[in-house]
Amino acid sequence: MKFLTIFLSFVTFCQSIVIKTPLIWKRSQLATDYSDVEYFANITIGTPQQHFLITLDTASSNLVVCGISCTNCGDKQKFDNGSSSTFVRDGRPWNMPFGKDHAKGVQGNDTMRFGSEGSQQLVVPHTIVDIADYIPKSFLNYKNDGVVGLAFTSISVNGVLPPLINAINQGMNCNKDVLFRSILGLLDQPLFTVYLEHRGLADNVYGGLYTYGGIDTENCAEDIAYQPLSSASFYQFQVLGLALGSYSIRRQYQAISSTASGFIGGPKTITNALASAAGAKYDEDEDLYWIDCDAHPAELEITIGPNTYYVEPVNMMIRTNATNNQCLFALFEFESGGFGPSWILGDPFLRQYCNIFDIGKQRIGFAKSKQGM
Repeated sequence: MKFLTIFLSFVTFCQSIVIKTPLIWKRSQLATDYSDVEYFANITIGTPQQHFLITLDTASSNLVVCGISCTNCGDKQKFDNGSSSTFVRDGRPWNMPFGKDHAKGVQGNDTMRFGSEGSQQLVVPHTIVDIADYIPKSFLNYKNDGVVGLAFTSISVNGVLPPLINAINQGMNCNKDVLFRSILGLLDQPLFTVYLEHRGLADNVYGGLYTYGGIDTENCAEDIAYQPLSSASFYQFQVLGLALGSYSIRRQYQAISSTASGFIGGPKTITNALASAAGAKYDEDEDLYWIDCDAHPAELEITIGPNTYYVEPVNMMIRTNATNNQCLFALFEFESGGFGPSWILGDPFLRQYCNIFDIGKQRIGFAKSKQGM
């Protein structure tokens, strides 16, 4: 009986798409910028909709929010599954390590929507929600309520389908049974585009756009260079070298594109050399690089495939409230220990180049952002 109920609800969902949804199978979602270090977006979970400010993270694969039983979630928005008529108990425990700490809780199943209520949302029924009853203390320093992972199933905790891949898969089933269209998923294409803006020392301002199911032609240049993924876990690909001013290194590295990283991370010896060539100084106490805000360093050059990409100083130098005219230089030490990627290309790279995350063809594309043109 329960199976029949779920099946009928799914058919009703597919039929509702035919009736209510225009034949433009692409959704765009605004990103909010906090001082060029953090970018957040809105989602809702449950029925009626409960609202969360989250990080859209291309370097993880789970949907994580605090639950009402969380012991240390502070003022973060908490998901009350008992108030949602579409919630289905899953019951599997989950645990995610974060450095020396971890987050943990229980998994549930509910309707998740990309976008805020009242906007043109991308609706994803039957999405696994990781409901946290404990989070690392460091998470309290961030303004977001949770994370939506946009990477592949292979790195998800408990092997659950990431929300966006879940949307694609559900849509494919709808197409076969109801729509009889040649589209893939709930979207035109199984891909999404990330466009981020440089807004400087300002909080809670427009910071860019996530476009699901298509390429953002309004904010991204037409020329796109694609690179095959070396691993369909993260959006991982090969970097052939880096340079800045008088320093350069030619060597093969594995790198990932990460929307959740405010800086670009790599091996300490290389980040030290790049920062030194820019005129930045390392602060051991804060584990940060600082540079005079009036400095004019060279561009950071990153070679990927046959192309070299240039990250301008405006996207590498981040103003703060420091009174000594010092800016952060957006590099950080990242040691993979010989496992996984050696470089994390975070927001400075994404502000310079739109990233097209092509799930279906397992490749990533780079197109120059029109903000800098």
